[in-house]
Amino acid sequence: MPNTPRLEERVYTLKTCFTSSLMNRVWQAYVKIGLRSQGLLDLHDYYDFHRNREALIEIIKNQILDGNYRPKPPHIIRAEKKYGLCRHLQIPTPEDAIVLQALVETLAPIIKANQPTERAYYSRSHSAFIGEESIDGSFPYPWFKLWPEFQKRIYKFTSTFKYLVVTDIANYFDNISFDRLRNVISSYGKFDEVLLDFLFYMLESFVWSPDYLPISGVGLPQVNFDAPRLLGHAFLFEIDRYLNIETDGNFVRWMDDIDFGVNDLKKAKKILKGLDELLLTRGLRLNMGKTKILSSSEAKEYFLPDENRYISIMTERIKRKIASGAAIDLEKKLIRKRFKRFLKRPNVGRWEKVYNRYFTIAGNMKDRYLEKYVPELLLNYPAMRGSIFRYYTKLGYNLTRFNHLKEFIESDHCLDDTSFFSVAKVIVDWKIPPGSKIRDEIVDIAINTVKGTPAKLVASIWLLAKYASSYDLAKYIGKHTSVWKYSTFLSRQVAATTPKIRKMESQFKLLKKTLSEAGQLDALRVMRHFDELRKMQPLKSPEKLYLMHGKGKVKTYPLFKYLILLDLLSCTEVEPNIRRELRNEVLPRIPDPLYLKELEKIKI
Repeated sequence: MPNTPRLEERVYTLKTCFTSSLMNRVWQAYVKIGLRSQGLLDLHDYYDFHRNREALIEIIKNQILDGNYRPKPPHIIRAEKKYGLCRHLQIPTPEDAIVLQALVETLAPIIKANQPTERAYYSRSHSAFIGEESIDGSFPYPWFKLWPEFQKRIYKFTSTFKYLVVTDIANYFDNISFDRLRNVISSYGKFDEVLLDFLFYMLESFVWSPDYLPISGVGLPQVNFDAPRLLGHAFLFEIDRYLNIETDGNFVRWMDDIDFGVNDLKKAKKILKGLDELLLTRGLRLNMGKTKILSSSEAKEYFLPDENRYISIMTERIKRKIASGAAIDLEKKLIRKRFKRFLKRPNVGRWEKVYNRYFTIAGNMKDRYLEKYVPELLLNYPAMRGSIFRYYTKLGYNLTRFNHLKEFIESDHCLDDTSFFSVAKVIVDWKIPPGSKIRDEIVDIAINTVKGTPAKLVASIWLLAKYASSYDLAKYIGKHTSVWKYSTFLSRQVAATTPKIRKMESQFKLLKKTLSEAGQLDALRVMRHFDELRKMQPLKSPEKLYLMHGKGKVKTYPLFKYLILLDLLSCTEVEPNIRRELRNEVLPRIPDPLYLKELEKIKI
């Protein structure tokens, strides 16, 4: 294509976007972390991609610049919002995640340069504020990230204005039009047409489309890294300008959640009317069910700022005492007393978020006083399940907690993929004694609850990979071949169990043959990666550090690292002294008695 003055002015092109250094950086800074915190985890931790990323990134980059890159369909999972209604979340391959994040990372500077106000936020990793997560890392996202600035503004709104308006945009991500979004993005700077074409080509490949319905051109994907959030944030800059003018800067927006202060009802209604009509020009509407005009006293009941402030102070106080080895009996009594008063409050506004924080602080204290509330909360409050699962992970195993989780996943209330997998993850992370009778019950749950979504298969594989015999695991995988055989993500999970079934020669060969016939290259790469690690004698420093799992105290040793270690220590092709040295170095880092027993049984 000949150069023209117009083309020479364009700064952002595919070539400037896709550089090896940028793609490596987005993997390390955003994508790897995002993939490790999504609703369904990879049983190999995408370690095969991580170790070979430089070569793979070069291949991806060249395919893109040659016009030959083709994204793979993401694995779709469901997360319950309320009353069984679920949002669809996408789990992309590492390759596609890097491509999308690199695209948006390239656009980010010029998008941010067009941001009309500092009163709108979109991202935990790009936010300028160091917030509540430094005190309480599990405070429900995105609320906790806004904490310092948001809390300051809410106090100002409730003390300065007679009314506080709270609203959000109905089904925001699901209703964003790609055509309108493209017009908005292209207005912010000079972008090569091919770059924008590729960006929206990638976005369309992420979007869930049932059966063979045509692509609708509507709906940003919801993935666990920043790329779609920045685009969604940029789509609302005109909204920010309007609110900044109409409220004299007395507003705050987090993605589609909007709050602002006013002194009379007429102005509140006027602003809401203008806001809704402005959104209509973008194919959006305010959520009428969540729009409220609160008096100053009602706003304090809604946001519970005093309750949040108390929990923050006590969280920091407890953290300091635990670090110094001091007793926290007094703090436990004070928090229990405060919690009893909190329970008498009406369930309005941010009540669930504050309740979540009580679970977090109870987990930090290892205090089981909230245990009795768990069964009812699991059934009826999906937004609280994440905090409950973290709480039970911190408390550790006991029969009562196990029965709570078992009853939940066997009930008709466990309807979504993330809840089922999260329960399995808690049970896997628990340090259950090797001889416990509960181990057989866990295996029984895993074998008999797969009926339904593929996510249940993943959860069952995780449970069986830890608690079942190699025979039971191989039998289970073979029985459900039709479920995982044609899925990139599911077949990866099956391949990640290689260390458990490698010595069962016939089953192992059958697995490899099945994956080859189905063309599951990602899964075969996982199996090949195990072989690569076995040939590394001794392990290089990065691989050894990975298996050591950090430098500080290890609270939970991950199942995926245990499987790699199991494979290395079982490999008779590795020299005995190398295996013995590896075992002596890593085993003291493993706090799980079941893992220790299995690894110590290996004869070297």
